[in-house]
Amino acid sequence: MFAIPSLKDSVERCRRAFRSYLPGSDAWIWPNNIYPTAKVFGGIEHGIFGFADYVQKQKFALTADSENLDLHGEELGLSRRPTAPARGAPGISIEVSDAITVNAGAVFRRSDGIEYLAMVGGATGAAGSVLVDVVAAADGKQANAIVGTPLEIVSGVSGPGADDALAVVADGGIVGGLDVEDDETFRARILFRKRNPPHGGSAADYVLWASAVSGVTRVFVERLFNGVGTVRVFPLMDDLYTDGIPQPGDIARVAAYIDGVRPAGAVVTVAAPAAVPVPISIGGLAPFTTDVQEAINTELRAMFRANSRVAGRDAAIASMPYLAMPTSFSRSWIWQAIANASGETRHRVILPADDVPLIPGQIATLGPVAFSGS
Repeated sequence: MFAIPSLKDSVERCRRAFRSYLPGSDAWIWPNNIYPTAKVFGGIEHGIFGFADYVQKQKFALTADSENLDLHGEELGLSRRPTAPARGAPGISIEVSDAITVNAGAVFRRSDGIEYLAMVGGATGAAGSVLVDVVAAADGKQANAIVGTPLEIVSGVSGPGADDALAVVADGGIVGGLDVEDDETFRARILFRKRNPPHGGSAADYVLWASAVSGVTRVFVERLFNGVGTVRVFPLMDDLYTDGIPQPGDIARVAAYIDGVRPAGAVVTVAAPAAVPVPISIGGLAPFTTDVQEAINTELRAMFRANSRVAGRDAAIASMPYLAMPTSFSRSWIWQAIANASGETRHRVILPADDVPLIPGQIATLGPVAFSGS
């Protein structure tokens, strides 16, 4: 493997070249004009090598930088998944002591300045609550909000109950906000496409098609799930939902996209996998501290995302890990994730007592985690 010389080595090479090709000169001795000339030439050579190294890296999607990664994707017909605004239907609940009217376009503001706009109006003639569908004023996942987040009513709400009205994020939260696809996620899609060329509706094709939809992070495919010509696709959206399970609107978006690219004879079903929450009980934890418990929760979340998969009836093929095949969730993975947590020195896994079985269409998700020091 060719190693690019350091700047110091380049200068030394130039000095040796002067001594070889200009007898009697010595570029190591100051002052003379050969001394700075060798440094200048060495610097130029080092810069050329550096640029050549940069160009070499841009040739491959594996090492290309952000700008050139876009060009690799463009060659394959792939583009970054765009940003999307967070939405809630309903997204906000307004508790009032008297009648109010909420106009379409009413503005609500979170404490950090993020604003939400009412998509439709609403009203109540007495004390109670009003549910309002909203969309974030700006794209990006920073506008996603959990249930109960308090909001300031900025404008668009009127009536005798408006002065003491209290607005909070409603059940279901405000979700779906997405940033533009990051480099490493886009790189993974490009590499998957290069390693799995289009093949007239192969299982890998469905992974590529579903992954092109904003929000999709993982895809599992079940071939021949209901006879010849049938395919079932399970998209997951780990960045949008805690358990990764997409909502009906998300499933509709993925289904609409695949319907436009699938082979004419294929009967495709896009479905959300059924979550099987796995409650975890940990005993004998040492040290029994909040920091260690939080570290364990972090490791468990990462492990479920990495190891949990949708079960199905497809054949197990080592080179096609995205197939929905018969599977269970291994208890050993839980042991390992807990042991990997920073600061943990000892523990016992009380629950689950064994591997978690899964039937076709199910996926294991992280359930409640209980800790005990004894």
